[in-house]
Amino acid sequence: MMSSGEHRYSELSDTELVKLIRYGDHGAFTQIFARYWAVLLQHAVNLLKDEDEAVDVVQDIFITLWIKHDQLEINASIKSYLYTAVRNRIISRIRHTKIHESYLDSLVNLAEHGDFVTDNQVRFNELSAQLEKEVSKLPPRQREVFELSRNHGLSHKQVAEALNISEETVKKQINKVLRMLKVKLNVLLLTLF
Repeated sequence: MMSSGEHRYSELSDTELVKLIRYGDHGAFTQIFARYWAVLLQHAVNLLKDEDEAVDVVQDIFITLWIKHDQLEINASIKSYLYTAVRNRIISRIRHTKIHESYLDSLVNLAEHGDFVTDNQVRFNELSAQLEKEVSKLPPRQREVFELSRNHGLSHKQVAEALNISEETVKKQINKVLRMLKVKLNVLLLTLF
């Protein structure tokens, strides 16, 4: 059953809620969250084709909205503001990921074709060793799922069949490992290069 406060927030327009959020009104923030979480998540899933990544993006948007509520300047509607924020965050993530993937691809390509100078070869070997070390620290089942997928080239379905688990579990485990490795990779790239 809705309390009188929740009922009051549900009757307010987005514009009125935004004004209250600027003053740190958590109830108004909760109402905006309730109105837009699902549609923003669906929008992010459509763009990213990955529900876990989409959840991360939308959570980040709402966390930022609350943390910076007192600096909130919205010239259009809150709906437009949130959709634009999601789109921009996704573009930023994709750009960031592509830069790292491109960099790693060029490192791998150079290493495979022997055009690597010794200094870069040492760094590449160190980076590879550090990432292998991170993989070795994973819980046994998670490591097994990841290695069957990445090192042995099995599909999610093949890994699921081999380990007698669902494809969804395989996908979630691999995404979890990749997110952790991306964080570690960022740190390693900063320290090594």
